[in-house]
Amino acid sequence: MKRCVLALVLSGLALTGEAWAASSCPPGFAMLQSSDTCVRISGRVRADALVGTSRLRSADSYGTQASGRVQLDVRKKTEYGPLRAVISVGNLRR
Repeated sequence: MKRCVLALVLSGLALTGEAWAASSCPPGFAMLQSSDTCVRISGRVRADALVGTSRLRSADSYGTQASGRVQLDVRKKTEYGPLRAVISVGNLRR
């Protein structure tokens, strides 16, 4: 489902109006080949390891967990103004 939405967003960007003279993309973005669309893929990963001890050796405990997030940011200038699509997927907890 998420891949289908991503494909629809990117194909919609390819079909939007007149092309403009691309000067450059914002910092951190890359221009798609043969296009005036700028893309940035970013994300983060978090890993935790918890170790606990008490006076009783039988009550020692440990635990691990990992989480992350990936974000796709697409930008394109159109004749109606800038167009921006952001897709963020993840399970990052705070």
